[in-house]
Amino acid sequence: MRQHLLIARTVLIEAVRRREIYVVVLLSVALVAGVMSIHFFALEGLTKFYREVTLQVMSMAAAITTVVLASRQLPREFDNRTIHPLLAKPVGRSTFLVGKLLGVMAAAAFCFALLLAVYVAGSYWLGTGIPWALFAQYFYLQMIMMLILATLGFALSLRFNLDAAITLGIVFYFTSAIIMSASVMIYKETGNVGRVLMVAMNYLLPQLTLFDLSEKTIHADAWGPLPLSVMAQLTVYGAAYAALYLGVAYLMFRRRPL
Repeated sequence: MRQHLLIARTVLIEAVRRREIYVVVLLSVALVAGVMSIHFFALEGLTKFYREVTLQVMSMAAAITTVVLASRQLPREFDNRTIHPLLAKPVGRSTFLVGKLLGVMAAAAFCFALLLAVYVAGSYWLGTGIPWALFAQYFYLQMIMMLILATLGFALSLRFNLDAAITLGIVFYFTSAIIMSASVMIYKETGNVGRVLMVAMNYLLPQLTLFDLSEKTIHADAWGPLPLSVMAQLTVYGAAYAALYLGVAYLMFRRRPL
């Protein structure tokens, strides 16, 4: 476990030192400032809507950061040939891959926590408060979503070049809900082959919208926290896809010559 943590620590330190995370945080500050301007001009009726959009944009920014960070981990190691001395030590490929994943997730949590800290400060300034139970569930499920995106980024980066891996990961993030909705609507209109492909796609691609509680968090007066059974099911659902993508990444990483 010590080797995993050392690799993760290196990834986290490097991510924290880069500027991308802080650019994302500055964006969130601008969004919260927009919420404050609505409050200043006595447009409280729009505050809930704007706060919901703010949470969704923060989630989007953190997700894109996660995809980019995960996708560039392995290609950069191969391009810079820094992977050779690492694997020459008693560090297996599975240890290396899991350590990288832990580091990416730590960086993702750091980025998202900074964003949400700004959001919480802005909410208290507006006097709206935070429904902490739902807010904690929102954060937890968002991290599961980012775990899926990180493992997918690893798999894509081992199959495609860096730019293609980042592009495909971001496109999937933005279109996953559309793809699932479209497949349900046109399922009856397609032939047997099309139906088989849609069923396969339904099992191979996770529905990321299941991990978005931004609307419920904002409208906490109408929604209570999710039951523990539902949280457990979502956890298993997300962990299964993360394990699948990580397993695919490991198989490709194992077969790739150094």
